[in-house]
Amino acid sequence: MIPNLRPLDQAPIARTNMVQLAEEPLIVIRRLLSPVSNQFAIDFEIQRFTKERKEKSKAFWLRVHREVKNHLRRVLGLEPSQDVKYELHSLPEGRYIYFYLAPAVAPHSPDSRSILARIEKLCQKLSTEDRSLMPMIQGLFGLHLKMVMLEQANERFCLPPVYFNAALYLNARLTRPISKASGTGIMEAFELNVYASEYEELAFTLHKRKFLVEPAEELRLALDDENVWFNTASGRVQAKRKLDARESKLAFFKVGSDYGESQAYTYNVVMNAVIERLTALEIPHSPIPFQASYELNQFATDLDQKLHNTVLVVDNGVSFTDQQRACFFEILKEQLPDYQLFPVESLEQEHNTHFVGLSANSSMLVLNPVADGASNSIRQLDDDKAEYGSLFAVYDAYKKGNLSWDTYTQLKLDRLIGWLDNNPLPVVLQGINIDKKLFDALDLIIEKQRNPDEYRAELARARSRLKSAVGLVKSKIRRTKTELWFKESLLTRHQLPLPTPLSGRYSAYYVRITKGKTTLLGYIELVAKDNHLCITKSGITEGGDLDWLQIEHPPLKRLDKLFNEGFYLYDHTNDILLTAYNSGRVPRLIGPFETNVVDLYAYQEQEKALAERNGETFTEFTITRSAKPESNVLPYLISPGRSKHDPLTKTEKMKHHHIYLQSHEQGLYVLVSDAQPANNTMERPKLVENLLILDAEGKPLDVLNHPLTGVYLNSFTLDMLRSGESSKTSIFAKLARLMVEN
Repeated sequence: MIPNLRPLDQAPIARTNMVQLAEEPLIVIRRLLSPVSNQFAIDFEIQRFTKERKEKSKAFWLRVHREVKNHLRRVLGLEPSQDVKYELHSLPEGRYIYFYLAPAVAPHSPDSRSILARIEKLCQKLSTEDRSLMPMIQGLFGLHLKMVMLEQANERFCLPPVYFNAALYLNARLTRPISKASGTGIMEAFELNVYASEYEELAFTLHKRKFLVEPAEELRLALDDENVWFNTASGRVQAKRKLDARESKLAFFKVGSDYGESQAYTYNVVMNAVIERLTALEIPHSPIPFQASYELNQFATDLDQKLHNTVLVVDNGVSFTDQQRACFFEILKEQLPDYQLFPVESLEQEHNTHFVGLSANSSMLVLNPVADGASNSIRQLDDDKAEYGSLFAVYDAYKKGNLSWDTYTQLKLDRLIGWLDNNPLPVVLQGINIDKKLFDALDLIIEKQRNPDEYRAELARARSRLKSAVGLVKSKIRRTKTELWFKESLLTRHQLPLPTPLSGRYSAYYVRITKGKTTLLGYIELVAKDNHLCITKSGITEGGDLDWLQIEHPPLKRLDKLFNEGFYLYDHTNDILLTAYNSGRVPRLIGPFETNVVDLYAYQEQEKALAERNGETFTEFTITRSAKPESNVLPYLISPGRSKHDPLTKTEKMKHHHIYLQSHEQGLYVLVSDAQPANNTMERPKLVENLLILDAEGKPLDVLNHPLTGVYLNSFTLDMLRSGESSKTSIFAKLARLMVEN
């Protein structure tokens, strides 16, 4: 049913971040509450809270947490200023149960017998209630993992009770040391989250966290979201504030001795602790691996077509020096030789008249300054200290009141509002963020150009700072050109070539749910014929819930819920709906299944230390980016190259590009490998997606053997946002996502 599908007989088995529990939830809870440590114990209290008359929900929950914290401070002997973390769950009849870590009690003591009796009474009560127990398992296992980490820390220094219920950050490190000038540095770490599904699965995810820190005289841990303390080899530090972790130096994967700093290493440390604790608690379980059963290598590779629109470039207040400006526009001209400069004053004037003075075949490319330390170019002019992470945060703020924004943010906001009012801006709009990274790259290029011979020699090297700098600027402009082409195809030409033979009528949907709980649905109706996709209808619908959106978009009626960043592809001819998503129930690949890479890394470091003591240079690293099966520490993510006879090899950027498929009971897992061989550092993991196909009644169909799966998978192309990498979505998803995100 799926063209170009190739079965895999001996594909490697990859370790993931998930395990399957084999017992009933109530039995698991009983085991999770049984004593397993001689240092710490999980204790709990049940308390009744009644919402008072006219008491608002927020005030009620503040009162609940205040009383719980006061009780735990008394139990653990903490000061009133010391905060605690705990797991709170609601029970019937206004009762709430909260679990926390306490010092272990002696076996067979009165306290021990009391806890066991209360555990048995609780389990009997839970067995009579028709409610999900998985959230309770999730919280309890999170406490067990914290217990494991505290046990390891307690081997090195004594832990007072204030540590027991603090938030723990893993693999914390100063990525920018404390500066004598500013007195501050940057601390980065991973925060561990546990997820338990209704299908008795446990998943563990790590989230990057970043803090601006300063030296601290005393050591405490995670007293609240704004006060975090770390103990480092160079001394104690405290967090002044949280920072945006998207530009983190904690990569997903690093080779050699740097592997111990990576997220992949930390995942494996966590999974080792998970397996050890489940085994100690005698909870039957089995790891959930990833093993591809099929491979698909059909990609639309020749989509970077010639632009048809006139590209008008606007400098929106970027602080270029004369040399930086000349260097940037020289490189820009290589990719966009026919661009025209357009004054920002003229852009603002056209904006006021809804662009009536411009040709419909115009594309606006706006160069936006990014303040040092900021994550984007969004600037609220009424409050220069206000920060917004995305256009959707801006839209939430817009709905609350009138605010003034920088020119480009206002244009994007008006574009979104225009779509909602069925009066979209009649021009293609695209921005380039000009940040410190780009300025530094331009400065290096300018410096090296002073000696043309040295410039050419360094640029010809396989690796050099100059080559990286030139690549950064060119890549940014190339990505921008690709985005312009997609937007031009979507908004102006209403069609784009699709080399894969395809016919049919489809609707693509993409969902964004803002923090203010506003649901925005981008939709596109397409007709595929004669190797082209023709766009016949497009728009954005705003809705508060699925019931409202189903009225305008009937294919969504078969869904129970919409998720943020959800994608849906509807086949009008066969009345079939496909969805592709990533969630807590979709595994992430973290290493080889049969090799303990934590032990492998420890062995490598021991051998390295031995060699250095003998005055030798160590080169036999075991943690490498090799794709050979016997030494691959990231199966599928570090993928082998193609045969020289494979036609896709000729395009070079497709040499290592593969789609791996694993069929399972709930759909089809899809993983796309990099287009290029892995670098020594892999910044972020490649997420696995799950595919589902639903019929008119909302019943799941066999995804692997359905024609719509072939339509979806054969429409993959290079990613328009990251030209050198592979795409996680198809052209259908790209176009639908462009409606709401750009």
